[in-house]
Amino acid sequence: MKRLFSLTAILVSAIFVNFLADAANAQSGTNVAVIDIPMVFKGHALFKRQMEDFKVEVEAAEKSIGAERDRITKMIQELSQQYKPGSPDYKVKEEEVARQQSELQVKMTLQKKDFMEKEARIYFNVYDQVKRTVAAFAERNNIALVLRYNSTEIEAENRQSVLEGINRPVIYQNRIDITQDVLAMLNNGVRPPGDTQTARPQNGLIPR
Repeated sequence: MKRLFSLTAILVSAIFVNFLADAANAQSGTNVAVIDIPMVFKGHALFKRQMEDFKVEVEAAEKSIGAERDRITKMIQELSQQYKPGSPDYKVKEEEVARQQSELQVKMTLQKKDFMEKEARIYFNVYDQVKRTVAAFAERNNIALVLRYNSTEIEAENRQSVLEGINRPVIYQNRIDITQDVLAMLNNGVRPPGDTQTARPQNGLIPR
């Protein structure tokens, strides 16, 4: 009987020690998680929608630039066909062609700069939203550190892929990937283009 009591006491003591250890870890904030940022961008419904709109805008601008380029090309052809080189009319038309070519080049340069800035703003705004969402999720789940993680397989025959793989900050993780949970928070109420269902958490870590 004494032996049974002794074993029970030891078991209770061990459980209590484990409980204290877990509590200490929780209070010290040593929990760590990883997130696959490329996968987040790939699955981010609002980001995909914004990039699709951006692509449409770029294609429309390229079409407009192409039409202007074709018009100038036609002017150059007419210049050589309808005017005698060296004549006053030829010089006037030649100057006009040169002026329009210069204006088109400036327009293309400024437009390219504008598009690069717009694309940068899209990426920045989405990444900022991702960071804030990760922070909120981490605080709710007592996670002290979230590391960038890449789940893409390294291609052995691809030098760039191998070098990137070697430099990855996370070599191994086991069930601490919060990518899908964060995506579910980001996509809450936002349907991806062509999708009829909103993303839902897969790891079940989002607090209710």
